[in-house]
Amino acid sequence: MAKGKSGRKQVSFDDVDVSDLDVKPEVNETVEKQQAKPTKSVVPQLKNSSVLIPFHNLFVLWQMFQMGLTEDIEGTMTSGLVILLPLQLIYNYLIINQMILSKKASKNLNVPLLIISSVLVSLVLSIPVFVIVIFMGAPIYKFTIKSFLLALHLSQLIINPIAMLYTLDFENFKKLFYQDYIYREIFSNVVLSSSLLTVGGCWLGVIPIPLDWDRPWQQWPITLLVGGYAGGVFGGVIALVVRKVRGCSEISV
Repeated sequence: MAKGKSGRKQVSFDDVDVSDLDVKPEVNETVEKQQAKPTKSVVPQLKNSSVLIPFHNLFVLWQMFQMGLTEDIEGTMTSGLVILLPLQLIYNYLIINQMILSKKASKNLNVPLLIISSVLVSLVLSIPVFVIVIFMGAPIYKFTIKSFLLALHLSQLIINPIAMLYTLDFENFKKLFYQDYIYREIFSNVVLSSSLLTVGGCWLGVIPIPLDWDRPWQQWPITLLVGGYAGGVFGGVIALVVRKVRGCSEISV
């Protein structure tokens, strides 16, 4: 009786054709679709951007100079804030009126409460704005009140419109920083563009202060205030130009 030849069976992967492996094609197709699919914009859409350019900024700024901003900075900035707050309430109404909302969102939205809350939240958030202004180099000794008044104005010009645009949903607002082409999205929206250019204008407003011109308007923080107010208007105009170049369509009301 012949014995069968025994031996170990050897397996080699060198001759295996990867294309013959059982890989589900739908998985690859799903991944490719997800990669090819553009990221949905998290920026709220507006019907008519032109009405949201904050031209009231120029009115408030003009009023403060008429009231003697260079002679009494603290008193005039306080009076200017009193003028600004009711105008911001009207501006908030314009924002919510121009937002494209779903029927469900419109039904569940308490507009008067949202308008007032955005202003109040901005006033509270002026405290961290004040801290940021200090860390950015604002003088403290003898200028604390002026710096805090600047923070109050900036919080209304920057935070209040954003809070209104995102209906106080700051979690949704944080998604903006993960958005593809973030600056294109910002400069295509009047509210966001105005807020960003308010920051930029305020920052550029520091430049004239150290110049040895000895002019009354070089006092802290007049040039920053002017830069912030003017920057907001400029940002709104820039957004309209960007939208026109991109060919963004709007729904006129």
